[in-house]
Amino acid sequence: MEFVIENQHLAVTVKDKGAEITSVIAKNTGIEYIWQADEKVWNRHAPILFPFVGRLKDDTFRHNDKTYTMGQHGFARDSKFSVHERLSDSITFILAPNGDFKDVYPFLFELQLTYQLFESQLSVSYKVKNLDTKKMYFSIGGHPGFNVPLTAGETFEDYYIKMTPETSRQRLLLDGPYLAPEKTVEVEQNRFPLQRDLFLNDAIIFKTPEPTTVTLASDISEHGVTMSYEDFEYLGIWTKPQKDATYVCLEPWCGLADRSDSDGELERKTAIQSLEPGNKRYYVHRIDFF
Repeated sequence: MEFVIENQHLAVTVKDKGAEITSVIAKNTGIEYIWQADEKVWNRHAPILFPFVGRLKDDTFRHNDKTYTMGQHGFARDSKFSVHERLSDSITFILAPNGDFKDVYPFLFELQLTYQLFESQLSVSYKVKNLDTKKMYFSIGGHPGFNVPLTAGETFEDYYIKMTPETSRQRLLLDGPYLAPEKTVEVEQNRFPLQRDLFLNDAIIFKTPEPTTVTLASDISEHGVTMSYEDFEYLGIWTKPQKDATYVCLEPWCGLADRSDSDGELERKTAIQSLEPGNKRYYVHRIDFF
């Protein structure tokens, strides 16, 4: 089922499967900002990544001497959420534990997603609560895909990505679908013209320990998006390198794919988050559409 929240600036459609945004339309221009999930290219819009970000080595992990199997990015993106609260300009979804999850993830949890509009900005809030009697381990992240180009007469290569503050950042390198062990490079560049060959080796991943703003915009028009956050430790930038992949994903993460030399033990997973019993944690990112 799909739900619409709106104000005088934006109309946002979200579905209960995966609590996933499927559309953001600017009312004054009619521009659709969200990738429309072409089955032949990439069949998602803006999936929620939980309880893992990226790929587990051999699609498995171990906890308390038991091995579990889980696919890339976890199960939240394919799970049906319930609507907890719905107003004209906001909606909150909840994913609660059930028997199916216990077979693949050994913790009782509650995941809450809130989408709220503030003029031309969409706030995306995540709340993770540990309902279990033991420490819970998890990762979480967003994966919104934005149309590129946004308007007629533009091309993919007319766009750029700009990150602020202007500072050097660590870029994490990949070894196939996994993190390359101990391999990072220091990047001074803060503005990246979009080119297909940037994504030949999958996502571009930066460590972002400070509050970060990333803008996707064009050199020849006034439209784009800006994402800002304080609560996420990494940023993934991704699209497929083929020409019909007319989108770019800006992905705030607390968590990473396994390293290629991972031993599979959950407690030692790179960038893993943890919560003590009864505790909860909030993560927020904001997207401005212009």
